[in-house]
Amino acid sequence: MLSGLVIPVPTLFDESGALDPGRNGPYARALCTAGADHLFVLGSLGEFPTVEEPERRLLVETDIESLTGKTDAWIGIGAPSTRLAVRYATMAEELGAAALVAVPPYYLHPTPEAIAHYYRAIRDATKIPLLAYNIPSLVGYPLPPELVHRLARERILDGLKDTAGYLASVLSFLHGAPEGFPILPGDDALAAASIENGASGAILGTANVVPKLGAALVRAARAHETARANELQILVTRLAEAIHTGPFPSTGKFLSTRTWGARIGYRAPYEALTPEEERTVLAAFDPLLAALRPFL
Repeated sequence: MLSGLVIPVPTLFDESGALDPGRNGPYARALCTAGADHLFVLGSLGEFPTVEEPERRLLVETDIESLTGKTDAWIGIGAPSTRLAVRYATMAEELGAAALVAVPPYYLHPTPEAIAHYYRAIRDATKIPLLAYNIPSLVGYPLPPELVHRLARERILDGLKDTAGYLASVLSFLHGAPEGFPILPGDDALAAASIENGASGAILGTANVVPKLGAALVRAARAHETARANELQILVTRLAEAIHTGPFPSTGKFLSTRTWGARIGYRAPYEALTPEEERTVLAAFDPLLAALRPFL
């Protein structure tokens, strides 16, 4: 269940900056059709800190109702306080989430034992799988692998997304974890190597721009088709580098309109690209089009 291609979806707004179900629903359906195993709603790319609490219910309902085929939805529920995270988690479970993904409390830095209490409180309030989310660049500190492994052995955590930015971090969670504990990298450039070393899949932001490429990479890596996986990984990495030439998360939205005509929308302060930013991004992206065409 906690394996395969996970696509972290953006949150889409109308021209006034209001949440737009009419854009989020079709966007989610398109990714299902393209081969996503799971959609990750309200992650970093989903601008979760900017989505107001009453909007969360509407967004989660919209995306879950829009799922097709075998695709399910993982919902981000991490928060600065335990009470808020528990509230988000119970709502997501009520609305039909297949799994919960929780960054540890951010801004202030709690002790490791306080972090353990945070995850235990979420676990006590819900029954569906719970994944921790290690992203030190945004949370402000890393999750210790030994803490994650302890909570896995205690059946508090059911998996982990690691977006630390380097393979050694993924390996630190893979080594020493209970057998079968799913680890998924959130850095696109690490997908093939992580799966080769035991990761159960990958969470690929680039799959918003070329979803079928992400599906092909994860499928090849999980089938141990090493040469093919490495070939696709090079292309995914080049695509990620092109996306990173513009501001996050707006550049991914912008390029999804170029590749498959997605209807997008922005909310301040994460606004549309300026003309100069568009030129910079396209100068990096357009040379990839010939290689990407088989996946478009």
